[in-house]
Amino acid sequence: MEASTKNLPFLDLFIIKEGNHITTDLYSKETDTHQYLDFRSCHPSHTKRNIPYNMARRICTIIPNSTLRKKRLEELKIHLIRQHYPENLIDTGIQQAEKIPISELRKTCQKDTKQNNNVPFVVTHNPRNHNILNTAKRFFPILEQSNNMKNVVNSSQIINSRRQAPCLKKLLTRANFSLNKVKYVKKCGDPRCGTCEYIEEGDSITFKSGKILKVNANLNCKSENLIYCATCPTCGENYIGQTNKLNARVRVHKQQVKDPSVRNTPCSEHFAECGGGKFKVFPFFKMWTENEITRKAQEDYFIKLFNPSLLNRK
Repeated sequence: MEASTKNLPFLDLFIIKEGNHITTDLYSKETDTHQYLDFRSCHPSHTKRNIPYNMARRICTIIPNSTLRKKRLEELKIHLIRQHYPENLIDTGIQQAEKIPISELRKTCQKDTKQNNNVPFVVTHNPRNHNILNTAKRFFPILEQSNNMKNVVNSSQIINSRRQAPCLKKLLTRANFSLNKVKYVKKCGDPRCGTCEYIEEGDSITFKSGKILKVNANLNCKSENLIYCATCPTCGENYIGQTNKLNARVRVHKQQVKDPSVRNTPCSEHFAECGGGKFKVFPFFKMWTENEITRKAQEDYFIKLFNPSLLNRK
């Protein structure tokens, strides 16, 4: 809590008591770097042209003292020049704002309660594209051939609107919220399934090395295109493999454990001798692209990361 008999910040205002009167100034935190929209950024030109005027108008509205107002406008000019705004554009915006009396600036705006018949024509902004609305208007006579659409077109004003193109932040991040936050491995529950007795359930796997890995998707016996871990129930040694279909891969493991003539991995012999013909399977990484080369590369990554003793080699 801040308390003072002289001045106090409130939102973006700095309220100052001068005798029996109160005056206001701009308030910004010490960490404010004034990184306003860069004039070179990919935004409609009218948006960038209006920024100097609107920011100057804000200063003229808040600060009644002419000397202090002039100082803040000079600071604004410095900030905008640093953001590559043309100096003449800044000066024009400041001059337009200074012409308006402060009494007019501080008037409460009355909302227009009349019915708004504006229809926005929204396109993604690209400075290399021409104004497509003018082209679209040439085809309005086609819409007027319909009685319903004719009423819409004639009674409405089409407003040219722009949406921002995806920036790096939007391209690289996703706001994805799920009610089921914990991903889980479970048996499919099919009475005919030959994998259920071999699969382990849970939301993570602990390798013999002590490293723990959370699963990245909800998986079961019938899941496809994934990386899995097979573990000896006796000694806890691990094997990491990749497969297109988990239940088919478990069926192959079972066959190789039982029949030495078809074995092609060291884990089959180990499961037969040390595990007594038993093993446990835990799928832990779902691939989102159905590509065997990518899946094998991901398998190699996990083998190097967890270094299982039952390596995926003969």
